[in-house]
Amino acid sequence: MKIQTTKVFHDLVTTDKRICVFQGSSRASKTYNILIYWVLKLLQEDNKVFSIVRKTLPALKGSVLRDLQEILIKLELYNPNDWHAVDGYFKLGSNIIEWFSVDDETKLRGRKRDYLFINEATELSEEEYIQLVLRTADRIVIDLNPSLWQSWIYDLEGREDVFYTIVTYKQNPFLGAAQIKEIENLQFKDQNLWRVFGLGQKGVPTRVVFNHQQTFHSIPNQCKLLGYGIDFGWQDPSVLVGVYQMDDSIFVNEMIYARHITIPDFIYRIKDLGLNLRDDFIADSANPQAIEEMRRNGINCKPVLKSTILHGIDLMKRNNLFITANSTNTLEEFQQYVWKQDKNLKNLDEPIDNFNHGIDAVRYVLQMKLNKKTTRFVVV
Repeated sequence: MKIQTTKVFHDLVTTDKRICVFQGSSRASKTYNILIYWVLKLLQEDNKVFSIVRKTLPALKGSVLRDLQEILIKLELYNPNDWHAVDGYFKLGSNIIEWFSVDDETKLRGRKRDYLFINEATELSEEEYIQLVLRTADRIVIDLNPSLWQSWIYDLEGREDVFYTIVTYKQNPFLGAAQIKEIENLQFKDQNLWRVFGLGQKGVPTRVVFNHQQTFHSIPNQCKLLGYGIDFGWQDPSVLVGVYQMDDSIFVNEMIYARHITIPDFIYRIKDLGLNLRDDFIADSANPQAIEEMRRNGINCKPVLKSTILHGIDLMKRNNLFITANSTNTLEEFQQYVWKQDKNLKNLDEPIDNFNHGIDAVRYVLQMKLNKKTTRFVVV
């Protein structure tokens, strides 16, 4: 059977380095070709354990596992009886392909393997990476979009035992014209997004609106619930986040982040979470019909009292900001939310109107609950 591959696959076949890092743009086919490489490699070996790892399980299922299943089907290797979704593994001959998230401490520190693939490695801490490497006997492959301007993973570049390369959409000959146009239009909209998702380069730190957020595993018991923030959408996602406070720290937990979801379905999913519906649910006031529908379904939904976006950003910057590790979409927003720039690439006092749905939901709660006025806002 003829298999179509890209430069990523060729690099993996030709290099003999133990650790291989693929930093790249959108649509560079990094993950897909890495998976093709591993499947074909395992077909030539016996009794190996290959681990696929990402920060959270939902993100892993929604991306890497879909690609893996598609590749196995195309290669006529997929047997549904060998795919154990609950236990997280697929049996390929005498080999095991397993998958797990690093937010499960028992799996992170307890498992040993022959081979390892870390997907979207900037989501992991350096400590989590070290724990995985220590338990891997042979080759390690890593991929990432460089949306973070500062990360431990960039320190791997230049090491003698590491193959580190940057790949872009231009090295994927199987992209359609519409997909290429979508990526290349970024250079006319936002230079920082073009650097990251077009050129595969690290983002520029001075443009990032938030750079003080931290990731943690769960909401501390001593936190006080401020409320639940809601941002309605359709093409854009509908979002529900829980916002908590302890001293001078704000804690955020993403609960719903879904596109093409109706208001009745959104209400059903909120109720299914088992929350106290009498708590404050604070929503975008631009959709009064949705707010009223939620009220009629027993949810204590209130419209946010509008304030400037800069005021809301300032409230978030005044506090330590912690976001749960399973808040994958909201974490990505905080990494990609940047200031607009003028033609001379000077930052303006206005953020881009994108990558802000979870952020806006957090902002609504803080603007209603903290209610601190600012007289001046300084871009840093």
